Amino acid sequence: MAESRIVELSGQIQERGALPDQLPWDVRKVVPSGKKNTVTVAVAVKALEVDFWKGKIRTTAAERTWERLNAETDRLPQQATLTMDLLVGVGEQQKPGSRTRLEFLKVSKRLAKLLRVEGTDRLDDLKTPYEPEARDIPSDAEIQQVVEAVINDPTWGWATWALATFGCRPSECFSLRTSDDGTAQCLTIKRKVKLPTWRTALALTVCDLSEPERLVPWDVTAPAKYDSKHAKLLCDRWQGWLKRRFPGMQLYGFRHAWAIRSISKVPSTSIAAKCMGHDIAMHHREYHRWLDQADIAAVALAMQNAA
Repeated sequence: MAESRIVELSGQIQERGALPDQLPWDVRKVVPSGKKNTVTVAVAVKALEVDFWKGKIRTTAAERTWERLNAETDRLPQQATLTMDLLVGVGEQQKPGSRTRLEFLKVSKRLAKLLRVEGTDRLDDLKTPYEPEARDIPSDAEIQQVVEAVINDPTWGWATWALATFGCRPSECFSLRTSDDGTAQCLTIKRKVKLPTWRTALALTVCDLSEPERLVPWDVTAPAKYDSKHAKLLCDRWQGWLKRRFPGMQLYGFRHAWAIRSISKVPSTSIAAKCMGHDIAMHHREYHRWLDQADIAAVALAMQNAA
């Protein structure tokens, strides 16, 4: 409560350029019946920021999460009074069935609950089914073509080979440390609160090429030194470089292709999920179509052999 009051008072001082005649919470005590408390969007967002950082370690990954959340609040007029009518009105402007609408409504509901704005069921009514577009996952032949074409590039050759071979998240490749036994160590970056931790990745090669020389100093010696913002900047440059040479090819396509490859090459689905850095439930949600195809094909083969 103290933190919320500090944020609210600070916002009013910034708006007026001076201390208010009465403290905001004292004014609320004498509000006549039937009238509602008023807080601007800007003040509400500052309260949301305070609430967001409670109990969190201030890592660069967490800072990026707040930036994404804050980007949704930027859709609101900052000096307007925060009301449910305003949240609903802006929500209706977002395209139905889009991820944009879904994310805005999630943040709006969180903001409304924090500031005790009634009527969050109206935000729920605006939700429309969201289905992400089907991924265009490159084949192993296409991955091989890319790797063979760029493997000698002094900047991105090694990274592209590593991404195709180990199926890490693109930004995890910067910490990858390969071994002679077909495994590697990399930092798992998809964690909400804690610092990244090391995990073991597995090599599933797509072409008969030895590991190229790693010329770029991307080594990460400790989880605390991992910089999520810098990693994103590198990934953006890497993606741009790849797209100029192979239009339509996405870095994450290499990771998804590794997952599809693992279905036939890794006997345990749980091991494949661990190597990718997510749990088995996530693995099934992401790749259920290919997993189902593999199961059905295995049954069909067993039936043929038994006939």
